[in-house]
Amino acid sequence: MITRFDSKARALVLAFLSFLSVPGLFGQSPDPVILSYQRNFIRASMSTKIELLGDATRITTINMAPLFNDAFDFVLQYRPVLGNDSQLIDLAVMAASKCGQWNDPSILPKVLKTFLEYPDSRVRIACLETFAALSPGKAEDIKPLNDWFGSQLGAAPSGGDSATLIACAKTLGKIGSGTSFSVLFKAATSPLDSGLVLASKKAINSLKDGYADQILGIFASRKLQDSYAAFALSRERTDLPTETRGTIAQSAFSLALESVATAKGAEAQTGKNLLAESLEALTELSWSPSSPEVVKYFYQVQGDYKNGNADVAALIPVIRAMGSLGTTESAQALSIFLGLLNSETEQKKTYNEQLMLAIIQALGDLGDKTAFDYLLYVGYLDYPETVKKASRDALARLQW
Repeated sequence: MITRFDSKARALVLAFLSFLSVPGLFGQSPDPVILSYQRNFIRASMSTKIELLGDATRITTINMAPLFNDAFDFVLQYRPVLGNDSQLIDLAVMAASKCGQWNDPSILPKVLKTFLEYPDSRVRIACLETFAALSPGKAEDIKPLNDWFGSQLGAAPSGGDSATLIACAKTLGKIGSGTSFSVLFKAATSPLDSGLVLASKKAINSLKDGYADQILGIFASRKLQDSYAAFALSRERTDLPTETRGTIAQSAFSLALESVATAKGAEAQTGKNLLAESLEALTELSWSPSSPEVVKYFYQVQGDYKNGNADVAALIPVIRAMGSLGTTESAQALSIFLGLLNSETEQKKTYNEQLMLAIIQALGDLGDKTAFDYLLYVGYLDYPETVKKASRDALARLQW
């Protein structure tokens, strides 16, 4: 006969056993396939260890990352003893290159640790390729790679590992974190190996978040060489929205416009290059928000031209830029200038055909009716037929 106490005790035991049988509680037993591989890995010789990892890659239905985790532990434990042993290097390369097959990012800390502690180029490059494939791109995950890359740049000219640095630059570009911008920019503007410079440029233009802010931040430093390099990089990136490209070009133009008057030596030429190339970008984009600054620059160049300190070649690019901006202030400034040139032609019988054609073309592009009288008067003066025809064509394009 079962007592009430025995019944209660039996119920408690059954409940406890049921509790233990719930999946996930106290962890699950290792998969027998994984466990078998792990045991064989422990017993195996170095060459067999490498073969075991190769065999494990044929298994696609089970996550074999725990086995590769053991391989990394073995490599890290015995590297101080075995040093540059060729088989240990082969094992590390096999582990690093194949462990990402199961898309398990939990292996990344071991991959990173192996990368940082194992100086062999083959091992590091294999680690980097896997890191690029598995990394979620979080800032905290990328920081150790950024720090390592930055620390190695100074060593590169005196025997640094360019192949690994190039691979690291490519990896940072694939991950695409904006936190990599500064170290990649340092490499991209360095006098180091040309392959590293090119890889860094491509990588920096692959970054996803905060790219424009980083470029504008360089402009804010007022360093012309860096700013020119940053602007050149941004021009190669055609996937940026028009608004972003316009903002970058306008900021570069503003910086150059402020700097050309005071810059000396090589900086002066850099400022001129930045001014010319940013003006060209504004023209291509028809970036109307830059109109006040472009018109200001036009008056500056116009004054230099009048005083003999600038030639027609300096005027034409800014005239073309104004023609593309589509603003009333551009049309008014160019109309007045055309009026001055008409008066000069009427009085002195001199003109520059190239300059006249540039202004007329720009006014036609603008289509602003304020240019009507000035364009019409061209037909009554002693200009060649090319100029008069251009004027008639521009008149036909004015908007009423």
